[in-house]
Amino acid sequence: MRAVTAPLEAPAPSGSPGDRRDGPPAPAGGLPFGPPFLIADPAAARRDLTLLRRALAASGVVAEAAVARPVERAGTIAARALADGHRLLVAVGSDRLAHAVARVLVDPGGPRWPEAVLGLAGLGRQDLSATFGLPDEPGKLARHLLGPNLFLADVGRARWRGPDGTERAAVFANTAELGYPAEVSARNGTLPGGRRGRAGRLAAALGGLAASRSTPAHLEVDHTAVDLRLAGLVVANGQFSMGRMKVAPRALPDDGRLSVIAFQGQPLGIYARSKDLYYGLHVPHPSIREYQSRRVAVETAEPLALVLDGWRAAGGPPVSFDVLEQVLRVKV
Repeated sequence: MRAVTAPLEAPAPSGSPGDRRDGPPAPAGGLPFGPPFLIADPAAARRDLTLLRRALAASGVVAEAAVARPVERAGTIAARALADGHRLLVAVGSDRLAHAVARVLVDPGGPRWPEAVLGLAGLGRQDLSATFGLPDEPGKLARHLLGPNLFLADVGRARWRGPDGTERAAVFANTAELGYPAEVSARNGTLPGGRRGRAGRLAAALGGLAASRSTPAHLEVDHTAVDLRLAGLVVANGQFSMGRMKVAPRALPDDGRLSVIAFQGQPLGIYARSKDLYYGLHVPHPSIREYQSRRVAVETAEPLALVLDGWRAAGGPPVSFDVLEQVLRVKV
């Protein structure tokens, strides 16, 4: 699978010490963004992190690494690495980990570290990296991380009501989800031992099915509004979610729009179409509404889980979404 659009080639580094803060020396030679700093979740630390570091070492690059235990510490680790002068931060593991790192680089107000770059090392467990066609084999992935190409990606922004009734806001690099898709994505990031493949997806799907229900909802997008019985909603910047399922096959992370997939009916109906979802063959369908929109708003009669890139948000609808255009530099 190739990247969704052509990447940008990075400019040749100046090598000026003034380009960096105190910390590692300025990048030189074949490392336009400096050596990668790897941030892994506990599941990736068991094997994948070691394999990736070996692949980088085979190319002559010794990469520093840290393990976020628990995953919530990834943001603190990323902020410290940036303060120390690192500019290429690589999220090794789940979408929850990538989300925590991305939120340090971009917040609801825009880029916080405009010169920083996000690397993605899903190694089979990350939906975000699949949209960019990044390989899961450590040797091939190392070549991407050490190359010059960048992708300027949009970031989604969500605003919702917290448990205390106040408005909250956060960004998402891949997807925001409500209902059944949210329950599945949240479970995919927390399976014991980082379980992968069909067994892991099945466990997440059955758990999500047991925890979700449908509700009457009002959905607003550009140029239209609909009332429907909502089983699940995916507001996508990337194409894959729910465990490498191609839920939003027409999503492009640099087009200034969000791909909106609204599932009508009952959660069981979504689960029954799992095979079609995996290959992106579920649309068009009478029970699925698909839109491309810069802004999205949804109100629901009953509470639904809200999940951003696998992270379960505190609170939920009413929720609105919009786009921060080309604010995240992704290594491809």
